Amino acid sequence: MQVIILAAGRGQRLSPLTDTTPKPLVEVNGTPLIINALDILSKHHIERFIIVEGYESKQLHDRLGDSYNGIEIIYVHNPDWHKTNNIHSLWLSRDYWNKDTLLMECDIFFEPELIDNLFSSPFENSVMVDAFQSHMDGTVVELTKDHKNITRLIPGKDQDENFNITDKYKTVNIYTFTEKFLREMFRPTIDLYVKINGQNEYYELVLGVIIFMGNKDLTAKICAPSRWFEIDDFTDLQLAEAYFSDDYSLLQKIRKKYGGYWRYDFTDFEYLYNPYFPTQNLYNELRLNLSSLLGNYPSGQLEINNSLANWARIDGSMLAVANGGAELIDLLRKKFIKVTLLQPSFDEYSRGLEKEQMHIIAPFPDSLTHLPQEIVNEVKSSGSNALVLINPNNPTGVRFKHSELSFMFKELKSLDMIILDESFADFIGTGRDTTFLDELEKYPNLIILRSLSKDLGVPGLRLGYIASADLDFISKVRADLPIWHINSVAQYFLDILPKYRNDYAEARAQVIEARDEMGQLLRGVPSLRVIPSYANYFCCELPDGFSSDKVQEELFMGYKLLVKDLGTKQGLPENRYLRIAVKTPEQNRFFVKALTETLSNQ
Repeated sequence: MQVIILAAGRGQRLSPLTDTTPKPLVEVNGTPLIINALDILSKHHIERFIIVEGYESKQLHDRLGDSYNGIEIIYVHNPDWHKTNNIHSLWLSRDYWNKDTLLMECDIFFEPELIDNLFSSPFENSVMVDAFQSHMDGTVVELTKDHKNITRLIPGKDQDENFNITDKYKTVNIYTFTEKFLREMFRPTIDLYVKINGQNEYYELVLGVIIFMGNKDLTAKICAPSRWFEIDDFTDLQLAEAYFSDDYSLLQKIRKKYGGYWRYDFTDFEYLYNPYFPTQNLYNELRLNLSSLLGNYPSGQLEINNSLANWARIDGSMLAVANGGAELIDLLRKKFIKVTLLQPSFDEYSRGLEKEQMHIIAPFPDSLTHLPQEIVNEVKSSGSNALVLINPNNPTGVRFKHSELSFMFKELKSLDMIILDESFADFIGTGRDTTFLDELEKYPNLIILRSLSKDLGVPGLRLGYIASADLDFISKVRADLPIWHINSVAQYFLDILPKYRNDYAEARAQVIEARDEMGQLLRGVPSLRVIPSYANYFCCELPDGFSSDKVQEELFMGYKLLVKDLGTKQGLPENRYLRIAVKTPEQNRFFVKALTETLSNQ
């Protein structure tokens, strides 16, 4: 048996890595793509490797030589690599189609078990496939009910926006062909196809023709549970490096990131958002309009504010919408002469401030709460011109009662601004009384900030707003923001959001119900101290002898669960606390079970 590896292309989507390096030598966690393939394949009974090369071919020759692990390498040069597709590269190797052959492309990074399983059964004509996942693209196939044979091959160009991929399988770009099949079926078909359609096509289309003609020789080999990844661009490369990292190395990468977790295979209990909203109907409405939204500019600030005003149920003149709450916090920070902050807190409010610009109030150690009268006294004595209150607090989940906030607002009416961050206020309860939006005119220096990522479950859209009765202040904030700072998808989301008000009310109640159940479960974990929470997360103090970084590590490595380590959070004892997001009841129960086992194993 022989192996043909197609390795002629440049891999332009991986530029600048491939500006001077051929794609086969691009590395995943330090191992070049083609070296990974050769290492794995050379452990089996392979007579020779046939490598079709083109771009920067000398580097490939210099790296591999004329043999690999004692197996001969034959190079086939494709001088037209820059103006042809893979059908030409494969066709150039046709003089060597005199043996049973494994055909693969050089950009596949895979585990040894994938090839072990492939060769564990009798050699036959086969297409290796895997169940389609969201990160995949390219050629897919439909299988018979028993998943043994391919009934249809569908290239990417035939997959329109309404294409249903739920029952499809992605080709892995690894194939096995008998010498007889290559000689009697594949060679005549590809010769005719090239003659009619030219060299700028894909050899998968030839297989599609053979299947369409009713040939039953091609079987499907499902590669699961073996892991593989096709590396076409930097997103693929990042995903592959995560997939093929050991769990400890992956956690070290994750600890340096600020999101993008959708790329990775773990359950995120760190970031905070509503798991019950948007509904599928809302997602469908966005999807159906996506092409128009991406192809057009959004409206300006004022029109977007009008949509937001409908949702928030306040006058649009009192609102300024932005590309996430963080954009608004950055503008507010610039107006701080000296600000009083309650610890622990959301770090964005203190980012970039000098020490003398901040007056910090530490919490009571046991409850992690603050007394309103103490806050008033501290603000007045500190000379602060601003106060930040996060209600419920992030990361503790504790809250001030409505009466306590009213008291502080009245006592501190001389401040330039009181910022009330209500990003999690909708989870206090199900009524309108969880917000001060209806009372802004009572407190002219009150600025309410809301990050819609948290309550509406759309962190990817980056939506946030501030509200104030100080219309001059709101006008100045708008003037500091770009005219086009909200993208069209986010704008349309705000446009249609009021239609889903009842769905949101149900989702909000579901979060509260899931939180209350999770709180009860967490309080059952031996020696774990759970801070009562009014948000969609819990702040928990670990038992003596446990450190937050180690527990985070064990949950990730043992259960593929990521939790927020509060070990270095200002205002909390070092390495003592975790913040745990509330997700669906099933996920919450699994997490509590995993945490219980982790704490009982030490």
